[in-house]
Amino acid sequence: MATPVVDTDANLDQLDMEEYDLEEIDENSVVETLEDVSKYEQSKKFPVSIALPSGSSLIDVRKVLLLCNPHAGAQKGKRIGEKVKALFEQRDVMAILFFLDHAGHAEEICKTIELDDIDCICSIGGDGTFHEAINGILKREVRSNIPLAVIPAGTGNSFSVELQGGTNVRRAVNHILRGLVCPIDVVQVHFDNDPEKEDIYSINSMHWGLASDVNVTAEKLRWMGKAVRYTTAAFYEFMKGDKHKAKIDLELEDGKVLSYDEDFCMVIANNIQTAQKGMKLAPEAKLNDGLLDVLLIRSSGTFDLLDAFRKAYSGTHTDLDYIEYRKVKKLSITPYKEEGKHHDEVVQEELIDIDGELNGITPFTATVHKQRMNIII
Repeated sequence: MATPVVDTDANLDQLDMEEYDLEEIDENSVVETLEDVSKYEQSKKFPVSIALPSGSSLIDVRKVLLLCNPHAGAQKGKRIGEKVKALFEQRDVMAILFFLDHAGHAEEICKTIELDDIDCICSIGGDGTFHEAINGILKREVRSNIPLAVIPAGTGNSFSVELQGGTNVRRAVNHILRGLVCPIDVVQVHFDNDPEKEDIYSINSMHWGLASDVNVTAEKLRWMGKAVRYTTAAFYEFMKGDKHKAKIDLELEDGKVLSYDEDFCMVIANNIQTAQKGMKLAPEAKLNDGLLDVLLIRSSGTFDLLDAFRKAYSGTHTDLDYIEYRKVKKLSITPYKEEGKHHDEVVQEELIDIDGELNGITPFTATVHKQRMNIII
């Protein structure tokens, strides 16, 4: 395992402020010196969703484990995986390439594989592949601090866009070779009414209500192309405008608990700022502040929803009077229906979207673990 050789935060005040811009790096170059990495932080070129000081450190990356979804990105994953392996080997870095062959395979590998001589694990695919790798590492019998990295190769690459500002594969490799590691928050999702269901870890986002209904509907439209089916599903759900009755508890940073019992259209909980197509869904989110940014959306009116998502591109949707924006340490949602003449409350089991996967169910409690996972940024 590579070990940190410098704490970049500790040395910031000793360096000059000469600007260092990652976008100006030649694609064939690699940032190797400690001075360059520190200048990078001095000029605040960390991703905007990393709060400074970051607790970052620098490692020497000499051996990487590549977990590649060959079917990612409309079957382009295999070609990208082979290209990435070649790029690492050009820099004298040993790259072990695994092609994943079933759902959950990345989690299985990360949960059981021997990691003693591996410097980092690299997910090659979309958000789902990275989500699996994160869960595998966090579910190991013996805790591992090995850093994970992501190379975009999927149709959904929200996390890599958040960290790297785009989906350029060579740039992503350069990020990994630079070896700048930052601990980020992890959200542990517990399913309150199902003791048999294993907890799931999230580093990206969660959706309940209409937001997850869109994904459920889109799954039924797989015969369409991906973009078309999601657009169609969103339009259908926006027109329906369903609301869900729920009890929601939010634990704020100071320990105060806010409790709600009312109708909601949807709840979006983000660890990252952005979403598909550049929307700034959680404009104040930080990956390492120990808090989850939660949007409570009450209105289900079609025009209200369209206005909210239009304004989300500038991050001004949070000013709307039917949207409440909170930063929390813990979130719980219990949907219910009132049945019978006595209006008895019957808890509803509804699917929730965790990091783009429909793998959760209500009621649930999500707890933030501050700076629990090491990520190469």
